[in-house]
Amino acid sequence: MARVQIPVTDFVRAGVSPPAQTDGDAVNKHYIAGNDGQIVIEVASSDAGAQTVTVKANPDLDTDGLIVSDLVLSVPAGQTKWFGPFKVQTFKQNTNKDMYLDPSVSTTLKFRAYRLVRA
Repeated sequence: MARVQIPVTDFVRAGVSPPAQTDGDAVNKHYIAGNDGQIVIEVASSDAGAQTVTVKANPDLDTDGLIVSDLVLSVPAGQTKWFGPFKVQTFKQNTNKDMYLDPSVSTTLKFRAYRLVRA
């Protein structure tokens, strides 16, 4: 099955209301379309234990034969954390600059994504 998209809400000076959360899906995993380097993600955990979200590194990115590792984000039990921004070159998965996120569990992790819109 295809990855589940996490929609991005533009964060502007006038303010925004929080969008609906996207439930974590550890089977199908997630993507954020068109990372432009201004993306920040919110990860809320209702789990009784600490969980992780892996942000997949660009599979084509290597320097001197060294491969860049995936970024593993830790979310403590029952807490909400914000992460980002994410450099395009480091985390793009395709020519659309999609960013892939792999949560460690389903349903007890909730996602929101925001893009800072520069005035």
